[in-house]
Amino acid sequence: MRLASRFPLVALLAVAASCDDDRPQLLPVAPMSVASDAISAYVAVSNANPTPGTEVTVFVRARRGSAVAPIGSFTLRLAYDSTRLRFKDAGRSDHGMVLTNAARAGVVVAAGASAEGFTDDELLSATFTVSSANALAALQLSVSELNSVKFEDKNASTRVEHGLYRDASPKR
Repeated sequence: MRLASRFPLVALLAVAASCDDDRPQLLPVAPMSVASDAISAYVAVSNANPTPGTEVTVFVRARRGSAVAPIGSFTLRLAYDSTRLRFKDAGRSDHGMVLTNAARAGVVVAAGASAEGFTDDELLSATFTVSSANALAALQLSVSELNSVKFEDKNASTRVEHGLYRDASPKR
C-alpha cells in the first residue's frame, strides 16, 4: 500500500490519539430532523461525561414534526445500568402530571398526561448519582404509548433515537 493512501488513516488516528478523554463530549442538542407527521423521542443528558460521585440529570424529550399536536399522554421506560447509576429522584413537570416508578433497579417507568399537552416536549427529568465510569453507556429508551392532545395514537410514527444528546435548556 502506498503512503499516500495511508495518510488519511494515519492523520485520523493521530487526531483521535491526541483527544483528551476528560473533555466534555460535544453532543448534538436534538435529532436533526423529523418528518412533519412524526415524532422523535430521545435522551438528553446534563453532562455527557460524568465522573463517579457526581450527579447527572437525564431527560427524555420529544421532537415533534410541524403537523403533530402537543403530546397529551405517554408511557415510557428508561433502562440504565444500576451498577453505574443510582436513581435519586424525578423532577416535576410544569406542563402536566408525570408519575415515575423506579422501584426496580435498572429501570425507570414514567407515565404522563396533560390536557393542554407537554408543550415543551420534555417527558421526563430524572437525576442519578454516578457510581462508576461510562455510566451513560447503557441508557436505553423505549416508548410504549404516545398520544397527542387530539387523541391521535402517535406511537407508530414515533422514532426512538438511540444516541445521546446534550441538554440545551436554560439552567434550572
